[in-house]
Amino acid sequence: MRLSELRGATSFRLALWFAALFGSASLLFVATIYISTTHYLSGNPDERMRAEAASYDSRSHRVTESLIDQHSVADLTGRRPFGLFDPHGNWLAGNLRQLPSPRPALEEFFETTVNTTREHTIYRSILHRLPNGNLVVVSRNIEELGKFRERLLDVTLLAFVLMIVLGVSGGTLVGIASLRRLDRVTQAIEGITRGDLAGRLPTRGTNDDIDRLARVVNSMLDQIERLMGEVKGVCDSIAHDLRTPLTRLLAGLERANRRNLTEAERRAEIETAIVEVGAMLSTFAALLRISEIEDGARRASFQLVDLGRVLGDAVDYFEPAAASKSITLRFTQSDTGPVEMQGDLDMLFEAVGNLIDNAIKFTPPGGSIGVELRDGPEIVVTDTGCGIAADDRETVKLRFYRGGRAQETIGNGLGLPLVGAIARLHGLELAIGNAATGCRVAIAPPAPENHAPMRRATS
Repeated sequence: MRLSELRGATSFRLALWFAALFGSASLLFVATIYISTTHYLSGNPDERMRAEAASYDSRSHRVTESLIDQHSVADLTGRRPFGLFDPHGNWLAGNLRQLPSPRPALEEFFETTVNTTREHTIYRSILHRLPNGNLVVVSRNIEELGKFRERLLDVTLLAFVLMIVLGVSGGTLVGIASLRRLDRVTQAIEGITRGDLAGRLPTRGTNDDIDRLARVVNSMLDQIERLMGEVKGVCDSIAHDLRTPLTRLLAGLERANRRNLTEAERRAEIETAIVEVGAMLSTFAALLRISEIEDGARRASFQLVDLGRVLGDAVDYFEPAAASKSITLRFTQSDTGPVEMQGDLDMLFEAVGNLIDNAIKFTPPGGSIGVELRDGPEIVVTDTGCGIAADDRETVKLRFYRGGRAQETIGNGLGLPLVGAIARLHGLELAIGNAATGCRVAIAPPAPENHAPMRRATS
């Protein structure tokens, strides 16, 4: 991984921006605490010193001298030196024995330094004149305050440096992880562009932004793979299924051209050719119909459709065909009221009609067909026919596939693919299963995103 790639990573730059922003806010916060703390430590003791110096105004000279001497005895370490001086600056009492030179101004705080062989000490003092003219000096050691300020400043700078280091380190780690993940996604995309249509973008299952995007792209790839498979299957199926009728058509035309046929025989050959061409045109018309539906342009004409009315009309339309085979055709609807959805009335009728027509084809005389409408919405068509083998329930949805007994009937294998295309256009799904006796076909909403199996009847 190159450094230039890491610098260009959005996650790395965002991490650095957040680190800088958080570091600046933290630095401002700590600086405010530092200033407030030092101001408090400096300001309050100064006021106490001023008040302490003024407290001697109401005392006599003897009491003042005694109190300062007592303070000197108690302050053995000399951390708070006090001194009493006459108006000329001569020492009278206390453990502070001389005034600084030049003499500081009255009632103003000043700092003095005491240098000895054992210590270097800084004091903050105030000079106050008593009513009798004497001078009193009240002091305190501020060396510890200076050390505290230095220590607080050092800690502040150290925390800021650590914050910057952690921010840069965190940004680097986040950027590296992001680039590695994007590299895996890029490799998957490159594999797909090289022709591996079964490849999918990797996901972590964390439901983050990249996971959500990968799931959408994978769904798109599923659709592309399905369409590409159908295109290949359509091409193969057209080549296979049309070869026989085209061969028969060619043979019939050659016979009509080479032999001396009677007018009736020639007319019979022409009629046979017309039937063959009509079947092929019917196949192409069905293919174009599926392509038109899958294009999705018909969604613009969607309106609110009463599915109960659509199914009722379809049942009425196919009832004569069912009666001709002594098949009972029933329609039932849930008692929760009308079931409505946005859709295309003609296409929904066409889908239901295809299902009923297939059921009539494969249900023996004396059988029964049930058409049921449930909330969801869910359309269920059941019959007492031969059913569809479990291995064929997905392949019968492909174009031109005709399995089992379907090969014995007239058709082109495009009925169920057409129903599936109409269902997908309406956001539904075609599911095939077993009924108690026969087949059960349902058009219902797709399974949830957790890929739970679609609701189907069990045998």
